[in-house]
Amino acid sequence: MRVFDQLEREHGLKVVRNGYLRVGHDAEAAEAFARSVEIQRELGVEAAALDPKQVATLVPDMRVDDMSAGLFGVRDGFIDGHLYCSLLAELAQASGAKLSLGSAFLGGELGAGSGVRLSTSTGKIDCDVVVNAAGPWAGIVATRLGSELELVPQRHQACLVHLSRELPYTMPCVVDYCPGSGRLGLYFRHDGPARLVAGLHRDEAPALAADPDDYERLADEEFLETLACELSTRLPGLDEARLAGGWAGLYPATATGEPVVGPLGGVGPMIVACGGGAGIQLSPVLGELVADWVLHGEPLRVSGALALVPG
Repeated sequence: MRVFDQLEREHGLKVVRNGYLRVGHDAEAAEAFARSVEIQRELGVEAAALDPKQVATLVPDMRVDDMSAGLFGVRDGFIDGHLYCSLLAELAQASGAKLSLGSAFLGGELGAGSGVRLSTSTGKIDCDVVVNAAGPWAGIVATRLGSELELVPQRHQACLVHLSRELPYTMPCVVDYCPGSGRLGLYFRHDGPARLVAGLHRDEAPALAADPDDYERLADEEFLETLACELSTRLPGLDEARLAGGWAGLYPATATGEPVVGPLGGVGPMIVACGGGAGIQLSPVLGELVADWVLHGEPLRVSGALALVPG
């Protein structure tokens, strides 16, 4: 969060801080939210546990009679992922990095000394270390470098929701889902005075992985019908809303649901950084971990669940 604050302050990154609200429906969720608030506050993050009445005050159009509690991140919000990546690319180039856009990776072999020689559609590249941060393609990249990486590219869908009126408040990022519950959960957030982005989410990987080079990029009818039903139930005050512009993208998920960062065997030195389905959120800390592995051979600045070594 400090990194995003710095990019906003020094480089004009637009951060929409509309808040993040996770809702629960039983006593267990309420207890978990209270523990989460304690942990976040210890880390300097502003968070609050809300009762149903406070949730209703925050989101007046939402049904709350079946809720036990809410977990609210006051300064949380969202960014434009494309603009964020473009800004990082500009900063990398300003520091001397060379970007090769539109260059397909074909394979790799041992190079001179202990390095790796990469084959691409635009020529050969000799390097000391390969960093595999290819998202849903990370498993394919690992295979082409003589290794294996258990990764499931999950297809997730989302949709624009056009409201019949402008809201007199800013809709927070609302998530009606608790990880590990096994059920499909509704989420929605502000995307303009009279527009939301909404979708359905579960952490559990589907039985079939999507092909990152060939998958359906438009939302399907079954998803849209289920989403419309869930929205009308959770937001009865916005029952005249209409869905438009559904799309699909890929979450590169590991078996544990956690990101994987660290060395992976193959034809030469390779550091992987993938999985978890929250790449943009975690990118600052993942970048630091990758830098540590490349420069020092171990994670120096971060310990815990993120410092995972594949295999």
